[in-house]
Amino acid sequence: MDEDLVTLEASLYVAGRPLTIEDLAGIIGKAESTVTKLLESLMYEYDKRKGALEVVLLPRGRYVLQLKPELTPRVGKLIPGGLLAFSTLQTLVFIALKQPILQSELIAQRGTHCYDHVHELVEKKFIEASPQGRSKLLTTTPLFSDYFGLDTDKIRLKAQLKHQMRRILDAQQAAEGKPSPKAA
Repeated sequence: MDEDLVTLEASLYVAGRPLTIEDLAGIIGKAESTVTKLLESLMYEYDKRKGALEVVLLPRGRYVLQLKPELTPRVGKLIPGGLLAFSTLQTLVFIALKQPILQSELIAQRGTHCYDHVHELVEKKFIEASPQGRSKLLTTTPLFSDYFGLDTDKIRLKAQLKHQMRRILDAQQAAEGKPSPKAA
């Protein structure tokens, strides 16, 4: 593999967060057009390998090296400290799919335990909670989109999230030896 390509791969790995073309061009000292071609090559290499990791182009032209979403249910418990408890992640997905949603509506549908989830999600900057009457209006943030590799446009984000959820459920069912709902 080319030295610049290896350096890009190492940069994405070490950063542990999305990087822009500008960031990466500065690291390897090449033109942005060259970096774009190298990243396309790196994405192709990861896709061809069919491994556990993928290089993804995020909205706003940022790239990230990440675990494929369908593997999270199997290995997520190994992540040190775990980013979010499963129940908090479920609340986050619910908010993302229903946004904008009032906290009072969320609590009515998912239970009072969600107060703690909302507090944690606001603290980690995955959601915003804006006062609205006696409740709060909950929406996801750009950090949520970047972290999970989703679009910042709310309509496209919801479609992507539904697609990823289907992939994860299919992978879980395959791991359990159950047929996919599509095949049934």
